Amino acid sequence: MTTHERRTHKGEKLPGEVAIYCESRGEGAPLLLIAGLGTDSSNWNGVIARLPKQYRILTLDNRGAGRSSIPGKPYSVIEMAEDVLRVLDHFKVGRAHVLGHSLGGFIAQELAIRYPERVDRLVLSSTAAVSSGRNNELFLKFYRDLAQGGDLEAWLREWTRWLFSPSVLSRESFVAALVKRGIRDRYRQQLPGFKGQIDAVASFDARGRLGGIKARTLVLEGGEDVLILPEEAEALSKMIPGSVYRCIPAVAHSIHMEEREVFVNIVHGFLAAE
Repeated sequence: MTTHERRTHKGEKLPGEVAIYCESRGEGAPLLLIAGLGTDSSNWNGVIARLPKQYRILTLDNRGAGRSSIPGKPYSVIEMAEDVLRVLDHFKVGRAHVLGHSLGGFIAQELAIRYPERVDRLVLSSTAAVSSGRNNELFLKFYRDLAQGGDLEAWLREWTRWLFSPSVLSRESFVAALVKRGIRDRYRQQLPGFKGQIDAVASFDARGRLGGIKARTLVLEGGEDVLILPEEAEALSKMIPGSVYRCIPAVAHSIHMEEREVFVNIVHGFLAAE
């Protein structure tokens, strides 16, 4: 697929009790991208650069990450979905394709359940219907390790083990560059923001409500994902009426970073199909 240049529009921060940073770029069918735990909208840059120009790309930094506010009190994935709704309303988009990764997939599910009229087609990448107890403990351990003075570089390196396949992790130059960018990131998520997001994740459970999703849905998973297991993603797909499940072998949790061309081709093929 040909890579198309896009002029990046200056981002905006929506005011309110929780200020939400968002961007709109390009013209065409609206496509909203929702990032995962601990990341912000910049995590989609490699995908955005490869998508055809026929999409109007909408992105946001989830509350607690990037340039959005860190709430001073607990919140839920439902409230994060309401933030997404604010972005759609702000850009006067009545209906959009929605793509969510990991925590972004939780948020996308809530949006599609609660506001089915606002979601055209839905892509859920590396996500599940509920956060496992194992993952909730894992995220809490990550929080405690850094809160207790853990080394940031070692912390970031430990994260890569959960996000990428062994073949990618064997490329030390890739891992080193990723960790270096994380350390230097001026909008790197702060500990209170991380804690708020992992608490929201721990309380999320869409089981029993997924029949309310009316959008044509693709559940996309990596065959070597050790964070959201393939069986969890497949179970999610089975709970969504008429959804399509696709598992890409030899790829882990961050499909959109590990195999960008493959990821974009699959997503575009699904969104553009009759």
